Amino acid sequence: MTTRITLLCVPATRALRAGHFPADDPLEPEALERAARLAGSLGLADLALRSPERCARQTADALGRAAEEAVALREADHGRWRGLPLKAVAAAEPEALNAWLSDPGCPAPEGESLLAMLERVGHWFEHFRWPAGHVLVIAHASAIKAMLLRALDLPPPAYRQIDVAPLARIELSRHRDLWRLRLGGDDSA
Repeated sequence: MTTRITLLCVPATRALRAGHFPADDPLEPEALERAARLAGSLGLADLALRSPERCARQTADALGRAAEEAVALREADHGRWRGLPLKAVAAAEPEALNAWLSDPGCPAPEGESLLAMLERVGHWFEHFRWPAGHVLVIAHASAIKAMLLRALDLPPPAYRQIDVAPLARIELSRHRDLWRLRLGGDDSA
């Protein structure tokens, strides 16, 4: 039996565009409208899952999808940097920020490390009982990148080499425990 997963990245929030660490930020009306326009192109899903953040819940609502919350897909915990501008953190704590950016095992102050987040999401991805059929997963770029690393058996440093744009759709399919990545194109061709 084949499982097909559509990974949908949440739209950008005002805080993200302003260069702030995430803090369960809401979506703006324009982002909700962009998400709603995708509803028809996503096809029917047998199951929809989402991260627990407000913007993922709002994205699912804009799509008209009842999506189950998957707590393991939450955004990385940025600890006391949560909600702060990156520039302010760089000015106030340059050594801590540099350590966090350069060492995947270094946690944000009072938060989690990149390796911890990758393990949390990767463990969930690997052990979730994926049903046959189509599954829609709505999450932040960080969780999507973590799932891609686990599905494709990539090392943690590859995380920083992957960019996932807001509202990006990425397809994974599994047949006999082998995951395949499908990059988009014109389905009518």
